[in-house]
Amino acid sequence: MALVPKGRTFSKRLVVVCAALAWCALFYAIYAGQPTVAVAGFSFIAAVAGGYMGVGHMDLRALLTSLAANPGGGLPEPPPIQMQDPK
Repeated sequence: MALVPKGRTFSKRLVVVCAALAWCALFYAIYAGQPTVAVAGFSFIAAVAGGYMGVGHMDLRALLTSLAANPGGGLPEPPPIQMQDPK
């Protein structure tokens, strides 16, 4: 049985939308002359992107660890089935 590939389209879209809105707010803050809001905008963009990449890194690390532990395909062997006579 092969590993099921994970789709991350929802989280990618969410990160893109959040980053785009944050950039819009950032440029507006610079235009309006509010430097503290601009700094917070940069921090928010970095936090969202860092969180997304950090979760992706942990997923990849878990996959590589499972593949290294079980070189026969990534999945552990199923336990043997013991047949018993029905009574």
